Amino acid sequence: MIDSFVLFIVVSALLASLITAPLGCIGLWNGLAFFGDTLAHASLLGVCFSVLLQVPYACGAVVVCLAIAYFIAHKSSKQSDVSLAVISYSCLSFSMLVISLFPKANLDPNTLLFGDLLSTSSSDVLLLAIALAVLWGGIAKYWSAILMTSFDADLAQIQGFPSRAIRLMVLFAYAIIIGIVMKMLGALFAPALTIIPAAAARYRSKTPSQMMTSAIVISCFSSIIGIGISLYFDLPTGPSIICVSAITMALIKISAK
Repeated sequence: MIDSFVLFIVVSALLASLITAPLGCIGLWNGLAFFGDTLAHASLLGVCFSVLLQVPYACGAVVVCLAIAYFIAHKSSKQSDVSLAVISYSCLSFSMLVISLFPKANLDPNTLLFGDLLSTSSSDVLLLAIALAVLWGGIAKYWSAILMTSFDADLAQIQGFPSRAIRLMVLFAYAIIIGIVMKMLGALFAPALTIIPAAAARYRSKTPSQMMTSAIVISCFSSIIGIGISLYFDLPTGPSIICVSAITMALIKISAK
């Protein structure tokens, strides 16, 4: 019989996979691979603010990520790349300074960087479930517009799709999801769970919908196997999941040749 604690962790990880995998596909289509890293590093600073203000982790993380997404949305592609790099390293450095300056806040750098999936609470699961419903509702409603905007924004604008609004929506979705998932997987592994399954799915997919489905399967598989390895060998959960995901990607790439 499966332990209730293990079942709870697996459900949390699967919910995270169902959210991050499709978002990762959309991110790759829009050239946002590095954007996730920037948001994850920025969310560290948001978490620090949350702890100092005694509010839930996700509040500060999401607010900071949304502010950065809005800022990046109004930059040109070349400027945004530079801005992403500056924001990423600056937020990471400021976060470490805050942790050093406020030792009484009990901010653990290891937890912030690598996450702590095993400490996921029922409120976290509820937040994931709400995010899942909203994300999939948005994807279902704006699927055609997302595809057209992702692959040819100018043509999408000509055909009447609100490409700018769709891109801003994608950026905001990225910001919110990273801010939520960051607590479980940490600043280093939250963007990895978003990008790696999507990148792996490209090798075996011929259509966008097939790529999204494959990414979800790969992410869910990696989460379950990673959690099993983590509990059996007493290893960190986040890194275990990402390592399984990376190995899966390597095997898919080799078999695709």
